Amino acid sequence: MQEVVITGIGIACPLGVGREAVWSSVENRRSGVRQIESLAATNFPVTFGGEVPDFDPKQYIKPRKSLKVMCRETQLGFTASELAWADAALDESKLDPERLGAVFGTNNFRSQLEEMVGFYQAVSGDGQLDMKRWSDGMREMYPLWMLKYLPNMTSCHVGISHDARGPINTIVEGDVSALLSIVEAADVIARGSADVMLAGGASSMLSMVDLSWQGGFEMSRNGVCPAEACRPFDARRDGAVASEGATIFVLESRAHASQRGVAAQAHVLGYGRRCEPCAATQQPTGQAVRQAIEAALAMGRIPASELGHVNAHGLATIGDDAMEAQAIEQTLGEVPVTAPKSFFGNLGAASGAAELAISLLALQQGLTPPTLNYEQPDPACPVNVVSTAQMARSPAVLALNHKRTGQAVSLLVSVER
Repeated sequence: MQEVVITGIGIACPLGVGREAVWSSVENRRSGVRQIESLAATNFPVTFGGEVPDFDPKQYIKPRKSLKVMCRETQLGFTASELAWADAALDESKLDPERLGAVFGTNNFRSQLEEMVGFYQAVSGDGQLDMKRWSDGMREMYPLWMLKYLPNMTSCHVGISHDARGPINTIVEGDVSALLSIVEAADVIARGSADVMLAGGASSMLSMVDLSWQGGFEMSRNGVCPAEACRPFDARRDGAVASEGATIFVLESRAHASQRGVAAQAHVLGYGRRCEPCAATQQPTGQAVRQAIEAALAMGRIPASELGHVNAHGLATIGDDAMEAQAIEQTLGEVPVTAPKSFFGNLGAASGAAELAISLLALQQGLTPPTLNYEQPDPACPVNVVSTAQMARSPAVLALNHKRTGQAVSLLVSVER
């Protein structure tokens, strides 16, 4: 089996665009959670979240005409891919297109309400839906509307841009999507089916369709100080924060990276994928989280004592944090724990990749990244939360993500020294 390494990192999230901008925000403890004017204008109960600041897709997307068929999530994913591509110096290498692929994690992309106004007006009469006018409404839609919002279009656009003819795939599995995509890409390389894979996630939790459907359920209401709203494992946490962003990694076999003369930034040691039967109750017990942790350590052949830290899911809801913290404590004891959502909220399907990037950037500085807003320990969350950056005890990080419907994923990665 081929050894899999990470040679490039591209990130666009509420902390900034590009690894330097993002790390500067983490280093200086700047939150990416802010008031959002568009939410405030709707009188929605929650008026803050994590938007990517000063994002201009025209700087990164070529050909420019592709923007017409890219929703914001795809624009962010394409941007992160270009940043990762440059970080891995792939333009300087001659790649075999048959052995280049991409696997991205995404959410279901939701149409912007503004794009539906013409349709709604055409099919409604006296405020009532008239199905006889359906065809009239469809004529008001942008002809390529469907292509704009298909969740697999992010990987498709990236694959077309770089003439990738190897495995191209999309995983739509909520908050575990990004880590699952990295695991899948690593497997493709390990079994010799590709030399280079782009993997990660692109997603937004800020669509008014999603927000309206959720009705603010389990979302933080700390609008007085948005930067302090996301408080993973803290006793005063009151809910999750919706955000947007994308993070893509370049994965390749160590042999291929060495042949190109490119240094590996990190290497993949192991992973775990588990699920417990709780889709009906949406109240996982932690069984899948524990099993995923154990599976990753077994595959990586390292004991818990050799972990530098755990990069936790840290959603900042009451029940979810308690379940996860207890699962971590039961399997890993007093290992240091960090929760990057405290900086930028929940990116949905992109969360796992963005959170892993924060850990890798910190470990490259010899540090364990801090958790913002952790001030008052909660006895229900018996974990060793890192509230200020500290020297890393090892270069290995275990990244965790899970869902209320029972899925859990862990990924064990070690930074090259």
